[in-house]
Amino acid sequence: MFYIGLKSSELKRILIISYYWPPAGGVVVRRVLALAKYLPEHGFEPIVLSASGEYPWLYLDKTAEIPGVEVYRVDAGDLNRLFSPNKTPLGVRLKTAFRALFRTDYMADWVDRALPVAERIIREREIDIVLVTSPPFSLLRIIAEFKRSFPNVKTVADLRDVFYNLRTDNIIQSARRSIALPKIERYLRSADIIVGVSAGFEKELGGFGPPFYTVTNGFDCDIASETEYKKGEYFQIVHAGSFPSRGRTPEFILKGFWGACRENSDFGEKTRLIFAGVKPDEILDIVGRFPNIYCNIELPGMLSYNESMRLQKTCDVNLLVETIPASRGGDTVIPLKLFEQIASGRPVLATVPTDGVAANMVREMELGLVCHYDDTCCIKTALLTLFDEWVSDKLRRGVDSAMAEKYRFGNCIARYAGVLKELVS
Repeated sequence: MFYIGLKSSELKRILIISYYWPPAGGVVVRRVLALAKYLPEHGFEPIVLSASGEYPWLYLDKTAEIPGVEVYRVDAGDLNRLFSPNKTPLGVRLKTAFRALFRTDYMADWVDRALPVAERIIREREIDIVLVTSPPFSLLRIIAEFKRSFPNVKTVADLRDVFYNLRTDNIIQSARRSIALPKIERYLRSADIIVGVSAGFEKELGGFGPPFYTVTNGFDCDIASETEYKKGEYFQIVHAGSFPSRGRTPEFILKGFWGACRENSDFGEKTRLIFAGVKPDEILDIVGRFPNIYCNIELPGMLSYNESMRLQKTCDVNLLVETIPASRGGDTVIPLKLFEQIASGRPVLATVPTDGVAANMVREMELGLVCHYDDTCCIKTALLTLFDEWVSDKLRRGVDSAMAEKYRFGNCIARYAGVLKELVS
C-alpha cells in the first residue's frame, strides 16, 4: 500500500485490534474506521485484526465507508451462536456464560484465538505499534501478552468506555466485576500509553499506570452540508440510537414529554417524537405508561449511518440521553452521538448528568439546553421553550460550522497521530 509523498518503507505499521469492524454498524465501529481511514495521511500504515461472523446481535450497516486497508479475521466461535436471534442450544449458552463469569467478558475466548494470529502479523509485517481498542475489555489482555513477547513493539490501550469500573447491584455482575477489575488494571499498566475519548476517564482510572492522552471521538460525514433544514408541519424531536441495557432509558424523556402535552395542547398536536435505531420493545412498553402519546411517537426502525445523519440534520431538535449517574461514571461520558449532533447543525436538548463533560460541552458550545436526565420538570419546560421558539421561527441552529471542524474525525485523528509519533520517536 502506497501513499502520495511517502514510500511504504517510510510508513510506521500499526496493528489495530478491534472486535468490531464492518459489517458491524453503530457507534462501536466509528472510531476504528476513522483511525484506519486517516492515519495513512500522517505516516502510518494501518492493518486491522477483527472478529468474523454474522454480528447477529448488532445492527449491520452495509453502507459504511470502509477504507482500503488490510483486514485479518478471527472466528468469533460460540459467540455467534450465543447472540444469534435463532434458537441456541441451552448447553452452548450455559457453557459460554459460565466461562465468562470467571473471565473479563464474553469475548475473552475470542482473544485466545486472536493472539496467535496477531503474533504472526507482528512478525511477518514488522509491526511498530499495536493499538487495542476496547470495550470489550478482554482485548486489553493482548497488550500484556505482547509486552512479554515483543518488548520493542509499542502498545496503546484505546478506551472508548470505562464502564468496567461501574458499581452494580446485580450480584452476578458484581462478582464478575470483582474478578475482572484487577485483571483489566494489570493489562492497562502494561501499555506504553492510554488514549481515552474523554478527559474524565483519567480521573476514573485514578491516575495509575502509563501516560494518559485524551483524543475525543468526532463525526465523519458530509451529510450536514448536503441536506438542508426546512421547517415542516410538525415540530420534530429526534433521538437517533438505541437504549442499551447498561442503564440508558427513555423513561424520563417520555414523562417530561407527556407533561408538556398535558400542559400545552398545541404542543401535543404539533409535536412528533422520533426514536430511530430502536426496536419497538425497547420503548413501547414505556410509552404505554403515559396515556395518549402513542400518536406522537414515530419509530422508523434501524437506519444506516448516512440515513441517521440526514434525519438529525433535517429535524428541529436533536435529543441526547445519558441516564447513568455521576456516581457510576456517567459524568465522564461523552456520547459519540453528541458529535453527530454537532455535525447536524441543529439545536440539542441534552438530558445528561448536569455536572458532566457532555453537559459542559453543550453549554460551552451553545448547542442547546441541558437538563439533568431525571429532572422531568426541567425536561418538560425545555420542550415547551423549544416548541415556542419553533412556532415563532426563533429556533436557533446548533454550533457554528467553523467551531464544529475541531470535532471532524480527520482533525481528531491528526491529534491522535501526533501522540503516536511521539510514542515511536
